[in-house]
Amino acid sequence: MIKRDYYEIFGVYPPIDINRLQESYRQLVFEFHPDRNPDRKEWAIEKTMEIVEGYSILINPEKREVFDFQLKFNIRADIGQFIGVSKKIWQIRKTQEEINAENWFKTGIHFFESMDTWNQAQYQWLQCIKIIPGFVNAHFNLGILSGYQGKFKDALKCFETIVKISPVDLESKTLMNITMGFIYGRKASTG
Repeated sequence: MIKRDYYEIFGVYPPIDINRLQESYRQLVFEFHPDRNPDRKEWAIEKTMEIVEGYSILINPEKREVFDFQLKFNIRADIGQFIGVSKKIWQIRKTQEEINAENWFKTGIHFFESMDTWNQAQYQWLQCIKIIPGFVNAHFNLGILSGYQGKFKDALKCFETIVKISPVDLESKTLMNITMGFIYGRKASTG
């Protein structure tokens, strides 16, 4: 997911001092440029690309917002609870639907590990919710994935759904407030 903490690489921390970021960028590009490291050219190219990528994220307020979200929050890997699944007293075993939903969930976690397969992760978790609408951690992971993609309105919908079906989920309440800040804070600052 996130390769590096770009704040650490550049030695700048929120709130960003743009002048300090630019100064650090110029210094790092100069230091790691392939022309200055002819004996380690591949490594230098890789480092320079990482620096350019990090700079392009930190200098852009919207990209930095998504990056900050990625640094702070992660998906839930445990199955968690199913809200609204009614079982009879004698039903101890999981139903086939529950087993299927759990398998979709676990596969989604696997796909989440690479940005290239985030669409498959999303699909897997949506399948969980089709089978068990009260699958809290599938909703949660969809919210986190949406935040990672900068789709904060979609993330907000996921966290709102969780708070409706599981009002005791404090982490989702917190993330609901944070995503509201991303959505409405951006409008206020750009309006």
